[in-house]
Amino acid sequence: MKTIVIGAGVAGLFFANFMGKSDVKVLDKNEFAGRKLLATGNGRCNFTNLNYNVDNFTSSNDDFVKNVIDYFTNMDLIEYFHELGIATTHLPSGRCYPKTMSSKTVRDILYLSAKESIEFMFDEKVTGIDFKRKKVKTSTNNYSYDKLVIAAGGITLKNSGSDGKIFELIEDEIPITKMTYAITNYETKEKLSKKAKGTKVSARASLFVDGKYVKESVDDVIFQDYGLTGTAILDISNDLSLHLMKNRECEIRIDFFPEYNRKDFRNFLFKLSKKFPSRPIKDILIGIINEKLIDDILNISNVSLKKISGNLSDKDFDNLTKSLKNLSFSVKKIHDKENAQVTIGGVDIKYIDPKTMTSTIYPDVFFIGECQEVAGACGGYNISWAASTAKIASDYIRSLDV
Repeated sequence: MKTIVIGAGVAGLFFANFMGKSDVKVLDKNEFAGRKLLATGNGRCNFTNLNYNVDNFTSSNDDFVKNVIDYFTNMDLIEYFHELGIATTHLPSGRCYPKTMSSKTVRDILYLSAKESIEFMFDEKVTGIDFKRKKVKTSTNNYSYDKLVIAAGGITLKNSGSDGKIFELIEDEIPITKMTYAITNYETKEKLSKKAKGTKVSARASLFVDGKYVKESVDDVIFQDYGLTGTAILDISNDLSLHLMKNRECEIRIDFFPEYNRKDFRNFLFKLSKKFPSRPIKDILIGIINEKLIDDILNISNVSLKKISGNLSDKDFDNLTKSLKNLSFSVKKIHDKENAQVTIGGVDIKYIDPKTMTSTIYPDVFFIGECQEVAGACGGYNISWAASTAKIASDYIRSLDV
């Protein structure tokens, strides 16, 4: 049984490995496999997460997601990496990495293992698919297939080959949901001063949509001249991008001191001011927040930079507490689409069998990885998704070829 795979990214590499020695050809427009994989986790390859459940994914059907992640779990993936000879480690956050902390390690081992059994065809740009005649046309060749596996990625990191062209080729016959970019940074209406540019803090970033709480993350927040980025922002990015696509009012609220409730934090500030009543409030704040942010915090709080701590009014304390516990930014739009890491939307999973990854329209066609409309959150979930969907598809195809 002849199987053609479109895409030698992470999903295609997993599929090739799971298939073992079989009649499989993997086509890719790039000159080598796993190009996008090299950028994963800032080059460190955060490949899964110990905290792994349906809540970590954005999709139109939680049951579909649950079936996939229960079939081949995060622990199954860790064990599989060990079998391939990839040593692994994890951080307190649950994020899992190769012990080498290098994406190249994972790419190299997956490719070296797969090419022992599977044929890879590089510099093969797919230009057409005839689902009825079971043919794939590339810039140089025509291929017939018994089974076709589409693992061509989404619309993110176009320079890696994941440029969304596959959707243009199939959209007349395969339902595609609306798509946007996620795990990225955002432009906000409110911006801090140039002095604050690039300042990183540990804080809680909470997403509110139409005034209602949606999600939060406590991690790094970075203030830029365009708006906000940082790990905490990336953690809430999937929900944020999804709601922006729906033209909803999105707001990020930053809490610099999530370990305090508002009353206790106000009392903390009050005690500091009473202990050092002759110091300007600016000098008091030096010990508790990054000095590059102090001018902005005081300006937003309508408190003079030179005001003496002993002269602070109740309103001053209220304003400072609000600024440091609930600094609000209205999100205007995605700032960086070019470097977004994951696609929201894709092939509609209503038309994919969750037990086989086959198209319900063309049963000899399979969709795996990021080309599906399922998107994992920041933290290793998308590589896990690629592995799980590839495992389901490969097991089903192998069961037919007996």
